[in-house]
Amino acid sequence: MNAPTIKDVANAAGVSVATISRVLSNPDLVKPATKEHVLRIIKEMNYQPNVLARQLRTQTTRAVIVIVPNIENSFFHGILSGIGTEAERQGYQMLIADLKSQPSLEKHYIEAIKQRQVDGIISLSANMTQKLETLITEKYPLVMVVQCVPNYKIPSVSIDNMAASKALMTHLIRLGHREIAHLTVSPLQMPYQDRLNGYISALEEHKIPVDNELISYGEPAIKGGYDQMWTLLAKQKKFTAVFAAGDTMAIGAMKALKDQGLRVPEDCAVVGFDDIDLSSVWEPAITTIRQPKEMMGRIAFQKLLALMQNEPIAVSQEYLPYELVIRESCGYFL
Repeated sequence: MNAPTIKDVANAAGVSVATISRVLSNPDLVKPATKEHVLRIIKEMNYQPNVLARQLRTQTTRAVIVIVPNIENSFFHGILSGIGTEAERQGYQMLIADLKSQPSLEKHYIEAIKQRQVDGIISLSANMTQKLETLITEKYPLVMVVQCVPNYKIPSVSIDNMAASKALMTHLIRLGHREIAHLTVSPLQMPYQDRLNGYISALEEHKIPVDNELISYGEPAIKGGYDQMWTLLAKQKKFTAVFAAGDTMAIGAMKALKDQGLRVPEDCAVVGFDDIDLSSVWEPAITTIRQPKEMMGRIAFQKLLALMQNEPIAVSQEYLPYELVIRESCGYFL
């Protein structure tokens, strides 16, 4: 049996829906006899008021949705921690919308803000979808994390992915590498496009030819890195180092190299990106780019709060500092 609605209660009590709403939200405005009658009906029907619906009256729910591409990716955990900490401090509830690597699920969560079930959205998705574009057009509070999107002038928090990639590549080049493979994602999207641009820019600045056969596209996961590495090895193209656009892909690539009987870093150096938890404990530990994940989350919520309160934002698209973390996988310590 379906739970009773406010309309069901109104019909049973013989009053209007507005009267039921007043009993629940402003009981002092209702005659005592009517209030007592309505409360009795509510109890008899075991009616549970929809708190979110009641909050529509003030056009605020004090809840925000955070869209996460795949919550199993530990990179997002630090960002979520930062958002959650700041949200709690400001008296807001954080709702997590896990897309489970299925972008089609995004529509469901975006409808929530359109129906005013939440006050704002923070998207950790690297992709600017058409559905997110509608929020911008209709001026709903939206903040992007992980990737700045200059064309849309959306408040965002990220690092400079292109500059960070160039830093990784420059490090490998200084170690003597010239044939460097790159593992990235398909379909190519931000911030991976910027990381690819950084890879190409570093090669060009050092007068090293760009070999498109050394650029591989696949899934941003351990399996993706593993499969891409095998594809590159099957081409029998010479390369002495691999720059994976994510640490999970780097881990997969290292496993494939090991299965092929190759040693990291002695036979092939490997670097990643993001500094996920596994990076420091993997064998060998992975050279990578560390992003200030918790800080990104805190600042993202602060920007969203300003939007929700119609306050100006000092820096709309904010780039935070990154750190090149040098570990054993690049061969620096050999």
